[in-house]
Amino acid sequence: MLKKLQHICLVGSIGLIAADRIDLFAGRAPFILTPFLVLAPLVLLIGVFRVEPARMFRFTITSPIRRQIPFLAASSLFLLLSLFSVPIGLDPERGLVAFVDLLLVAVFGYHISLQVLEEPSQEKLIVRSVAFALFVYVIFCIGEFIAWTHGILMTAQRGGPWLESTFAPSTLGPWAPTLSGTSYDANRSGFALTMYLALLDRFAAKSRYTPVLRFAIPLLIILTFSRSGALCYLAYHLASRNFWRRLATRRVLIRVAAITILGSVVLAVYQKEMIELAEAWEISDAVSAKMSMDTGSSGESHVLLIERGLKTWLTSTKTVITGIGYAAAPKVLGDFFGDDKRGNFHSLYVTTLAEMGLPAFFALVFILGYPIIGRRGVVPCMAAILVFNISYQTETEPMFWLMLALLWSYNQRGMLKWLRLSDGASVAEPSSAL
Repeated sequence: MLKKLQHICLVGSIGLIAADRIDLFAGRAPFILTPFLVLAPLVLLIGVFRVEPARMFRFTITSPIRRQIPFLAASSLFLLLSLFSVPIGLDPERGLVAFVDLLLVAVFGYHISLQVLEEPSQEKLIVRSVAFALFVYVIFCIGEFIAWTHGILMTAQRGGPWLESTFAPSTLGPWAPTLSGTSYDANRSGFALTMYLALLDRFAAKSRYTPVLRFAIPLLIILTFSRSGALCYLAYHLASRNFWRRLATRRVLIRVAAITILGSVVLAVYQKEMIELAEAWEISDAVSAKMSMDTGSSGESHVLLIERGLKTWLTSTKTVITGIGYAAAPKVLGDFFGDDKRGNFHSLYVTTLAEMGLPAFFALVFILGYPIIGRRGVVPCMAAILVFNISYQTETEPMFWLMLALLWSYNQRGMLKWLRLSDGASVAEPSSAL
């Protein structure tokens, strides 16, 4: 009974890992109690109850867990440096609260990675988790579309009646909502969906349900109208060997050529009508505002925030070493965000430099960089994480820590060849999709 309950909580914690639209406090508390912050501790607690008293303090260190030890050391150093920057920063009170949040998501994200690695049937676990995630995601997209048709839109304060604030969407101009599913932020949705794809490719590549889930993920990313999410998804595929192998097949090339020719013909025949429709719906203006780098655009704002972050970091020798304090960015970004306490520099790398200093940045570089040269099959997923965090920051996302812990558990480069020589047996190659 406890085993099934733990499995259900594990599926729920992975499936709802980015579901901040679901507030179990129903908006009556100063913070959002997401399902992950409830289900992940339950997974840990039930696991403790399932352990026999004689084995309570015994912990088997398997090969994947052993390969995570450098990750644990570097992550602990990163967290310690973040904590050290809080009392000497510009906003110690807010920094301490934010650090507790960072610590919780990092610890629980790592614990969920251990549960995935210890699961006997990893394929079933991942398929169920991703299928559940996409099912709930689609339900929320439907709710957001209905809210949009009734004129309910998301505000900066995310206030109003609980039901409206839960499903209120953002919009791309006046003609389309940005359907972000279970997350308020469409960028976060794009990141989470791409990471679900990475989990499928790693643990459930041969499942009969995977093609359907793989087909649904890019469609949902398109509905977010998120530039960062789209770049994250593209980076994952462009860094994948399997993608280029599939693209080079005759069947795929014929399909791509057919779609290109058909699209060109339709565009040539109905070019005038499409231009008139785009002007009537103000589509071109909305897309330009979303994608361009012109004055007042979203792209320009990101560039200005990154520049401000670098200037803040280089203010003095103290800020170069220790930064301005973790989560203290709103103190220097009042002209950008006003009183919004969620303001940041919109780049994980710049934020780390500006808020925590150079040593924390080096720790982060090691966490993100070493798996690329030391672990097999991590390049596509790590490329997606690296690209996404250029214009965003995911250090407070449990999915970020879950995926990093899993990537660090992959086989070391050269290990398989050594095993073949020492055992005299063939060892299966790991999936090269990641």
